[in-house]
Amino acid sequence: MRFMRILQVIALAMLASPAFAQSVANDGYARDASTVVVKNPFGLCWRSGQWSEGKAIAECDPEFAPKPAKAEAARPAAPAIEARVVEAPRPQPVAPVAVAAAPIPEPAPVRARLQAITLGADASFDIGKADLKSDGQAKLGQLVAKLKDVNFDAITVIGHTDNVGTDAANQKLSLRRANAVKQYLATHGIDAAKIKTNGRGKTSPVADNKTAQGRARNRRVEVVITGTRSS
Repeated sequence: MRFMRILQVIALAMLASPAFAQSVANDGYARDASTVVVKNPFGLCWRSGQWSEGKAIAECDPEFAPKPAKAEAARPAAPAIEARVVEAPRPQPVAPVAVAAAPIPEPAPVRARLQAITLGADASFDIGKADLKSDGQAKLGQLVAKLKDVNFDAITVIGHTDNVGTDAANQKLSLRRANAVKQYLATHGIDAAKIKTNGRGKTSPVADNKTAQGRARNRRVEVVITGTRSS
């Protein structure tokens, strides 16, 4: 009984102290100047007049203190995403494509003079005549032999005269002599369809008609063989 009385005295003294009065205003427990909960000699916390179960703390009244929230179970960590470097597919080697060379076009055949001879009229014909003399026939015979090995397209025979006489007479005489040459070639195996004749009279001189030598050169028959050959 005496012991309980001592406890009451101590409690009253503490309630009268400024520290206690200040702490009472704070919560449901008496606290000292350091805000430490005041406890009796038996280790029990001194409750203030404002104590209620809602103000209970685990240190003093664990049965009334709110239970600490259960720690949320740790969620399993998301699996680490492994960074993978994906190499781009390497381009496959491409076999070189053989490009065919453009064919070289064959050169176009060129029409050209393959051969030409000139028959002197004085040696091949009598004056004012169109009949071939032996000298003219011999020269044409050599030409026929050569033409057997020549692939020709046409033969052009052109008769010429000097300036003596009328233009009409000279043109007629030059054409008659050209036709005489054609006849000889045709009778010796040359295709007559490939032979053309022309009489030009005195229009195409090759020398001066003022001299005898010049006039002799102008009296002539030209035989021109044309064909195609590669350029």
